[in-house]
Formats: sequence, C-alpha cells, structure tokens
Amino acid sequence: MSKSLLILTLCGFLGLFSASKANAGDTIVDLAVGADNFKTLVAAVQAAGLVDALAGEGPLTVFAPTDEAFAKVDADTLKFLLTDRGRPQLQRILLHHVVAGKVTADQVVNVDEVETLAGTTLDVSVIRGRVIIGDAAVDAVDLLASNGVIHVIDRVLLPPVQENPLETYLMSAISRGVPLFNDGDPAACCAVYATALEALVLGGGFGLTEEERQVIKGRKMEADKMSDSRELAWELRGIIDAVLRGDMAISSSEKVSGNSEAAREQASDLEVGNMIFSFQDSNEVRGWRTVLDGVMGGLSTGKISHGGKGATLVFEGETSLRNNGGFSSMRCALPRGAMEGADSIQFRVKGDGRTYIFGTRGSSGSGGDSFWTRFDTIAGEWQTVTIKIDEMERHFFGQKLPGTITPDQVRGIDFYIYDKKAGPFRLEIDNIQAVSTDGRNLAQAETSN
Repeated sequence: MSKSLLILTLCGFLGLFSASKANAGDTIVDLAVGADNFKTLVAAVQAAGLVDALAGEGPLTVFAPTDEAFAKVDADTLKFLLTDRGRPQLQRILLHHVVAGKVTADQVVNVDEVETLAGTTLDVSVIRGRVIIGDAAVDAVDLLASNGVIHVIDRVLLPPVQENPLETYLMSAISRGVPLFNDGDPAACCAVYATALEALVLGGGFGLTEEERQVIKGRKMEADKMSDSRELAWELRGIIDAVLRGDMAISSSEKVSGNSEAAREQASDLEVGNMIFSFQDSNEVRGWRTVLDGVMGGLSTGKISHGGKGATLVFEGETSLRNNGGFSSMRCALPRGAMEGADSIQFRVKGDGRTYIFGTRGSSGSGGDSFWTRFDTIAGEWQTVTIKIDEMERHFFGQKLPGTITPDQVRGIDFYIYDKKAGPFRLEIDNIQAVSTDGRNLAQAETSN
C-alpha cells in the first residue's frame, strides 16, 4: 500500500463513522440518513427528488459533503436551491457528486479524473498524502453500502456553469443596449430592450410560465406609455433584470391582498399618519424592485428580501465604482392618496454607517427625474428619519436641478446607496408612514431604541 493510500485509509477509520457501523443491506441513502453529519445532504437529496435514484441498485460512488461543508455555501443560495424553482440546479449539483460504478479508495488514487452523472468530470489528485476531488479534500473513504460506496469530502463541489438560454439571450440584449445608452442614443437602447422582451412574451423556448409571460407583457405595456426614452430605457432594463432574478410571477396572495404595483395604484383611502408599509406581511416586499447601475454599464448589486419574523424589508448588496457605476437602488409605487393631508414621509431604519438617499418621484415607474434627501445611518442602530417632501432636491440622473415636488404629486418612492464608495451595504426598514408635521425642518435622523 502506498503512503498516500495508507494516510487516506486511516482518515476513513478516523471519520465520523466508518464502514464497520453499516448494517447489511443499508443503501447509500440509509447510511447518510443514519449519520450525524449529513443532515443537509439528506435534505438536499430529498428536495431534489433523488432519493430513489441513490437508493436504487447502483452501484454508485458518492462524494458526500458534510454539514460543515454545506455551511460554507451562501445561505441565500442554499435556500433558493431547496425551492421548487431551484430544483433543476440542485439536481445538477448533487449529480456532480455521483459517479456510476463502485470506485473504492485504491481505485480513486489511480485515475486522473472521474465522470459524474451530471455529465461533468472531476479531477483527481494526491497532494501531501490527501486525495483531492475537484477542489475538495477527501476526509474519509470506503463507507460501504449495499449499492455502492461513500467518500466524505470537506466542501460542496460546484459543476461548470451551464448555459441558460434565457440568461444568454437577455445578457446579449444588455450588452447591445448599454453602449447605445451611454453613447447618447437611449431610443436605440429602448428598441433593443423592447425587442428582447417581446420575444420572451411571444416565444416558448425560454422556460417561462404563461403567468410570467403575461406579467412581462403587462409591465412592458405600462412602460410603453412613457414618452421620455431615457426613462423608458430604465424601465425596460428593470423588467429585464427582474426576469433574470426570476421574480416575475405574481402570487395569488398578492392579487388578493392588493400588494402588486397595479393594486397599489388603485388604493386611495389612506388617512394621515397611517402606515404605508409595515412589512408585517412578506407580500409587501414583492411590490419593491431594484434599479442598478447596470443600465449605465456598472457592476453594483442589490437584492430585496423580507426579514422574516422581524417583519422588515432588507435591502443589501455591494456598490462598485467600476465602469462609471456606484449606485444601487430600490423603489416602489405609492397608492393614490397615500400622502393626502401629510407633508412628510417617516421611516424607521437600521443601517451600516453609510449615507443613503430617500427619493420621491411623480410617477410610479423608473426614470431619471426624482427628488432626493440624504440621511446618515449609525451602524447597527435603529433610527427614525422624517423627510419633509417640499424640501427635497430635484435630481436628474444625479444632477441637481431647480424644482420641487408636493406631497400630492408623489407617486413613487426610492432608497438609494450612492455615496461614491465601493463595498457592501445593508439597510433594514421597519416601516414607512405618511405623517404631518408642525412645519419644522425634520429631514434628520434621530436615534431610537
């Protein structure tokens, strides 16, 4: 026996369980379920619908990541993979860990690569006495099952990126549209984006559901009402970004509760001081959407989520100064009458110490013309911020212009991170209210418990 194989075999006996603990007739699935360190793997196999495949006759070889290995995966990514929408990707990732046939430790160290059931290959090497599969180290070997063998690895193996026709098509449209916009021809950019979206609505080869296609169609019809080509370019790009994020479908609860943008546009009976957003219901978050600097070629990111039991909206991501970028924003339409009798917007937020912008606009859609007030945050502390509407500054694509907006003209609100700094950001919002003040300048942040 070689020195490397001896070390590897010893690792197997020193692992969290060994072949001697397996009962006769136990399948690969039985071994994983009976172990203490494969709980996430078992949940993933169940979510992917692969239990029967891994419990079948085989023989199969599984390179099994431990719970500690799965803990290294981004939590949001793992959460998505365990959903119905993430199932195809999860299946491919798991099959990337499975090899047809029974490949024991002494066989593994004598090959340069193995082919997986995902149609991918994994490189095999021995470094300082340890076997490396892909970019994972093998911690324990030859856990024998009735239908194959398990080798324990210390990280989740990710297969090569598989080309997604929808993503490829839309990214191609973006790569054509952005230079046109930046060269001063937003109308041509709009034509590129509009053509791409029309193809999604009419075509059936992109994996979209009928509901998603109808949502795209409806949002594009609303966008087409815009007369300003720069504003329209922003709106169409926002639709494309939403498709890429996979959040185009409107749930039945949204339709009933009136939290979709269309329903918000029809609401008209809010009282002064009433809550506009409490975020108690996660559906309130779905009316919000991000607008990033990608329309200008930037690379900043941003995502919106519900704080769960905390009943908050969370806006987080990372700003990048590359390609003349540097901002990330989120926005939402307001119900008609939301500001009736009020002169200010008040919200309770917890930030990260960076400076943010609260914005209002006279339309529910995207566009460059809005009214801004900056507010500072204190890292990790809740603050109440009150913004006087008629004191907000008019901006057009970041340039200050003369002009004001009145409370009754406000049809949409925004939150921006645009402080000319690169790095991660996180803003958590507890609630947003329309309030009336006594005329004092209250566009300031006050620390609260």
